Amino acid sequence: MIQKSLFLTLCATTLLALSNDEKIEKLTAQMKAMEAEIATLKQEQIQAADDAYDYTENVETKVLEDKIKFSLAMKFSDDSIEKEYANAHNVHSNNILSTKFMLNMRADITPTLKFHGRLSMYKYWGSSIVHPYSYFDNMQGRVPSDSALYVERAYVDWYLYKDSILPVALTIGRQPSSDGPSHQFKDNTTRKGTYSALLYDGAADGAVVTLNLSRLLHYNKTYLRLGYSKGFGYIESNNYVGNAYIGASNDDIKDTNVYGVFLDTTLPGLADSLVQISYSQLKDIIANPLDRDYSNNKNIGDMQLFGAMAEASNIADTHLDLFVHYGYNKTKPNGTTYQDPAGNQVGLLGDGKERKSGYAYWLGGRYTFDKHKHWKCGFEYNHGSQNWLNLTQGSFDLYNKLATRGDAYETYFMYAYNRYLNFRVGYLDIDYKYRRSGWFVGAAEEITPQSSSVPNEQSDLTRLKALYLKMNLVY
Repeated sequence: MIQKSLFLTLCATTLLALSNDEKIEKLTAQMKAMEAEIATLKQEQIQAADDAYDYTENVETKVLEDKIKFSLAMKFSDDSIEKEYANAHNVHSNNILSTKFMLNMRADITPTLKFHGRLSMYKYWGSSIVHPYSYFDNMQGRVPSDSALYVERAYVDWYLYKDSILPVALTIGRQPSSDGPSHQFKDNTTRKGTYSALLYDGAADGAVVTLNLSRLLHYNKTYLRLGYSKGFGYIESNNYVGNAYIGASNDDIKDTNVYGVFLDTTLPGLADSLVQISYSQLKDIIANPLDRDYSNNKNIGDMQLFGAMAEASNIADTHLDLFVHYGYNKTKPNGTTYQDPAGNQVGLLGDGKERKSGYAYWLGGRYTFDKHKHWKCGFEYNHGSQNWLNLTQGSFDLYNKLATRGDAYETYFMYAYNRYLNFRVGYLDIDYKYRRSGWFVGAAEEITPQSSSVPNEQSDLTRLKALYLKMNLVY
């Protein structure tokens, strides 16, 4: 009996021990399952938090994009230049690399109120030297400088009487006065500026009233623009207030004011065309906008600028684009002279006494080879007379070829990879006949041979040749 009882007790103990081990294993498995479930819940909470953050960020981004629409453009350029001087010396500069970045903005505030803006950076590779002319207002963001962003455009379009027979628009701010027609053919873009690029190219502050004459004249795309701009604003520091302001009490320097009238329309039978006739007047031209020594700087006179242009795309469905521009300028010096850095007394296009006039023309074309518009070639030619003078000092072109007093030839081939990206290789040859192309002050004397002992920096540039490769991205 005792042995039997002991045996039963041992069996019961063994069964109980086995039962406890099973329970422990079961509890351990349950605990591991609970830990896995807790980890899953934590991960879901983290993911939910991330989703909530992403959602919030997307909503905020969407709200911003609904208010302001952004687009970008980048231009990469590699130029190799050869310069020939009147002293018979040649200078070569190869692998001149540059980048221009543009951030474009647009906001449709209301159906009748729209904002446009552009921030620009333009610099040479490996250089952060501030270009001396970048301080000139119409060159900001337009000539290579450091990596700073400049406000190249910032203006508001306000549309009035949209349903009337004579709709009106007011454009005020930093105007779309750069990269105008017919630069779009070489850039492979749509028209980006308002005014003929032969006459104006650069940033400008002003106001323009546009009268839409299309309904009144029963002819589409016909506009009359009345413009005002300030080419230079006199700035004086006030020691008592501690700020600077425009329109100071010093009457020795007057602001340079620009007034213009422009008529835009199209060629009959050519919907994708533009005709523009213009007249502008510059009052109280400043001798040197960069010279802050107002005891030396002077107003040197006035100038009138006339222009006419016509361009058309894909004429008669031949894949051929053509354009022609003409400009005429007439000066009215006031007899005042300015002492330039070399110590010369110079006035408006001469000695400050004689009225002078000049002219220029610019023509060219582009042909698209294939129906997919991948391969294109173009040619441009412009000629400027001895006293030709325009307002293209803010040109994106490194050479400001449209200010040339002489002849300029340019040919190029283009490959458009898609609607956003294109490559262009080209050759530019400028033959300068007269001095000081693009300058308001000093006489435009004919360039004559000089002694070989004259340093290049003092010798006249007679010819410039440039071979370039450019990549343009617009999105």
